Amino acid sequence: MSPTFGLAKPPPAEAFAATQKITDVAISADGNRIAFAYSSDLGETQVRVMDLSTRKAVGVSVGDKKLRDITFEDGGDVLITASDTTQVDTFKDEMFRTFSFDFETSTIRNLLAEGGVLREYNYGVGLVSILPDKPNRVMMVAYDLNNADRVSLNLYEVATNGTQTEIKAFGNPNTYDWMVDRAGNPIARLDYDASRKTTKMFVGAADKQFEEVLSLDDNVTRAIGFRGLTRGGKIVFSQDTGSELGEIHAIDPTTKAITTFLRVEDVELSYVVTDQWSSSVVGVVMGGLEPTTQMISADLQEAQAILENTFPGKIVSIVDFSRDRKSVVARIETTSIPPEYVLLRVDGPKLVRLGEAYPQLKDVPMGRLQATSFKSRDGVDIPVYVTLPPGDGDIKNAPTIIFPHGGPQSRDWPRFDYWAQFMATRGYVVIQPQFRGSTGFGRAFSDAGFRQWGKRMQDDVSDAVAWAVKEGLTDPAKVCIVGGSYGGYAALAGATLTPDLYRCVVSVAGVSDLPRLIETEKNNAGRSRAANVNYWTSHIGDNQSELAAASPRRLATAVRAPILLIHGKDDTVVRFEQSVMMANALKAAGKPHKLVELSGEDHWLSRTETRLQMLNELEAFLRTHLGPGVK
Repeated sequence: MSPTFGLAKPPPAEAFAATQKITDVAISADGNRIAFAYSSDLGETQVRVMDLSTRKAVGVSVGDKKLRDITFEDGGDVLITASDTTQVDTFKDEMFRTFSFDFETSTIRNLLAEGGVLREYNYGVGLVSILPDKPNRVMMVAYDLNNADRVSLNLYEVATNGTQTEIKAFGNPNTYDWMVDRAGNPIARLDYDASRKTTKMFVGAADKQFEEVLSLDDNVTRAIGFRGLTRGGKIVFSQDTGSELGEIHAIDPTTKAITTFLRVEDVELSYVVTDQWSSSVVGVVMGGLEPTTQMISADLQEAQAILENTFPGKIVSIVDFSRDRKSVVARIETTSIPPEYVLLRVDGPKLVRLGEAYPQLKDVPMGRLQATSFKSRDGVDIPVYVTLPPGDGDIKNAPTIIFPHGGPQSRDWPRFDYWAQFMATRGYVVIQPQFRGSTGFGRAFSDAGFRQWGKRMQDDVSDAVAWAVKEGLTDPAKVCIVGGSYGGYAALAGATLTPDLYRCVVSVAGVSDLPRLIETEKNNAGRSRAANVNYWTSHIGDNQSELAAASPRRLATAVRAPILLIHGKDDTVVRFEQSVMMANALKAAGKPHKLVELSGEDHWLSRTETRLQMLNELEAFLRTHLGPGVK
């Protein structure tokens, strides 16, 4: 049989753009109920709760809000976090809210939204911890006036039935996080002074005076993060001390002694997994080209092993579990098979399939991902993911899309990627270079991106093209660059700094003017954004002439390829004006371009209808300017 590749009729854009049919699956403390986000056939997002023994199910519509998280508190109420974009003074911001949902009465309540001066319009409202010893009560934070009448991040104990809110501790204007013990008593606080660039940790045993125990200077952003508790009640935290691959520490709230909790030597420590019922650290996510999750606790190691044996060759991610860890929810996927969610009863073992994220893509051939690396022009190994069109044929001299990720201090994960797969099923080779500045490959690799916008980071993206051509994979005359957020900047930088390299360019929510980006952050700076100003000034730079020289809007006359600009009007991360300015510059320079406005859309393409609009515009643009993919 001869090899084949490509799809005669790829799945429609609707199948990729649709909100995942089921996602954000959570399980109750007793393991008897599950809750999950569900997308109806009409596109409505709901939170559904099901009793596993009686099969009774109830649901609540999210309405116009965007669902961000679902979890249970110990007493059985479901906690729903959602956001919407709200006009605040002269700019828009994303406002987050946490709601409680009572399964028995179907009552939903907006928690910690009343009774304070600032809470109604306050994106600082957030969930800190559930309270295993106090059912139907949770710990939350919100910006409000402290005992000195200054706006601060204060700590509250909140009844999920909405009947009682008790302030547990006042913060100060620099406070950005709290840690509580399992009874809800505040035991630690984190402060960041943006003007002095200093991060401090304050610790005190329950009901004792807080005292400063750790101070880190010269931090462009918050340099300490709480990660959980040990079984003995020590506070687990990370700190920015320059560790190459990462480590986390523990501090005794009584003696103030600091010890190393975990250190890794071979690959980067990317995340820790925390048990919400005990706040203890139970697992770690390790980086590298092929990231892995390693459970620390023996019971979850057993569950992971059962699932991996049940689904050989697939990626198993434990996403939630009951208090006794005998009922485990997991996401199962590969790079070419969309996720499905399953429930494992360890004592059974009984496996229940809960649902598929993209049922329209079930059994549809998808692109084939290869993880490898190439040498940059200065000899550095650059990790790269290549997604080939579906099929088993060899790909040679194919039309290719360079697809740099956002961040830039982020990374691509070798998981099912709807955007990359959408382009691959259209017959295009999709190349995702993990340029210097990406996370997951060590501290030095990530730090190598500082002040390298349009320079070293861009060279790595350009070198990915040269590598793919040298490998015989890519037709050098048929290369398009597509990216979102920082990836959108990289696309525009490619169009202006290396105009001969690309046949077409697509920027989704991309940055076009670096000085204006920093100026906007400064103009909107408040308690939460002061750290952003420090970060962007440090990461991008503060030399105005260098920033201008790396700003695509100011280099529009160099453009040779047609450019598609797509941007959400409600983007609060990279403002819509960035694409408008680029469009105006291209128009003035007489360059071919199109600006597509996504009405009501944010930075993350959270809505099905506008995500579909983006994919349709992208497909039509690629077909016109890059030509058809391999068939």
